[in-house]
Amino acid sequence: MQPPISTGTILQNRYRLLSVLGQGGFGRTYLAEDQGRFNERCALKEFIPLQMGAYALEKSKELFQREAAILYQIQHPQIPQFRATFEENERLFLVQDYVEGKTYRDLLNDRKLQGRVFSESEVVQVMRQLLPVLAHIHSKGIIHRDIAPDNIMLRQQDQLPVLIDFGVVKEIVTRVQLPGNTAQQTTVGKPGYAPSEQMHTGRAYPSSDLYSLAVTVVVLLTGREPQELFDDVNLTWHWQRYANVSPGLAQVLNKMLNYRPGDRYQSVSEVAQGLQMLTNPAATLPAQPMTMRPPPLPRPPMYLRCRRSPSVAVPIPLRLAPIRRRDRPTQ
Repeated sequence: MQPPISTGTILQNRYRLLSVLGQGGFGRTYLAEDQGRFNERCALKEFIPLQMGAYALEKSKELFQREAAILYQIQHPQIPQFRATFEENERLFLVQDYVEGKTYRDLLNDRKLQGRVFSESEVVQVMRQLLPVLAHIHSKGIIHRDIAPDNIMLRQQDQLPVLIDFGVVKEIVTRVQLPGNTAQQTTVGKPGYAPSEQMHTGRAYPSSDLYSLAVTVVVLLTGREPQELFDDVNLTWHWQRYANVSPGLAQVLNKMLNYRPGDRYQSVSEVAQGLQMLTNPAATLPAQPMTMRPPPLPRPPMYLRCRRSPSVAVPIPLRLAPIRRRDRPTQ
């Protein structure tokens, strides 16, 4: 892996590097100033292919440009805008907006130092604020694939959660193979946070993102990592031992955490409907048609028997005189 680029370096005669924000197995993220946009701060992501050489670089560029074009279509205020891609000194870079704030991983660590975790109301709010973001990308056929506390930031400007670091870009790096090599299994996503179909087969669905969101929520609620909450022998979650939440929220999260994709919520709207039940239990009940009660049947006439001829009955009107209470005799 090539060493980090020195602070102060100007790339493309435009981007001045200020610092390294982070580094992982797939590359680095730099904080930079965009001199073409009045020194506005931006994030430069450098992607490093697992294989080196001319073929790997060309293949990386091909996949990188194709996937970056897809990501460029995303226009949502809670997703950093992808600005541009470029290559310099055999390094691939992607430019996107810089988000000022803290990741939910950092926020959780701060709370754990104080002996606290996130409350039910807080995580429900985070879910409700993130579901429209997922609905937006899913409508474009894009799966994030890497939802975790590290990839959700609380933006300082408006206190909204922002979704960062799409796993689809990491997939580009893993798909670059040298000619003749056996195809490598694509495993994008963090162990414990990504569902089994994503880790084992590389396939991802909208329900895969919903699974990862639920894992993120139970981590925020418990302060424990997925490996401590999931029984990989019986394929069951035991997160409720460490969190006191309402039965309604537990039901929603457990459905999102189902092992089989078909047993989970299949769309964001279904999860939103489940969350709506927490505050308005009648919200999802089907509207009952209004029915008019039939008018009451007329009462049959009352009859009096004639003393002289018992077989003769004489109808009397329904109006009966009020029964008066006899006055008590005076003593």
